[in-house]
Amino acid sequence: MYLDNEAFLSALNKLYQTTSKKGSVWVTMKKYVDSDSNFSLKKPDRVKSDEEENKCLVRATNGKKKISTIVLAKDKAMFEKSYKNVLLINLDNLKVEKKKPTNASTAAKSAAKKSKV
Repeated sequence: MYLDNEAFLSALNKLYQTTSKKGSVWVTMKKYVDSDSNFSLKKPDRVKSDEEENKCLVRATNGKKKISTIVLAKDKAMFEKSYKNVLLINLDNLKVEKKKPTNASTAAKSAAKKSKV
């Protein structure tokens, strides 16, 4: 479902909140190429003009619901700040994995203790 930038960020926030206990959210970003203007032309004619503005296609999905938006170059800074805020709010439930000591590391620690004595 295509949304404008503000609606995308609020929908992304809701997507993160629905998957906070269980699940994942995948966000992808790539350069947007308008298929009507560029790819309908033949290869030699497909030269990028200076008038064409760079755009970024941002997609997010949790496996069931898909949302997307197109960010223009002039709106990039505002979108990045808002996206950063959404990430900071919702990425607080990350698990910290505790490292299990391996046999080699415990042997090295015990050898270091013996050499000090």
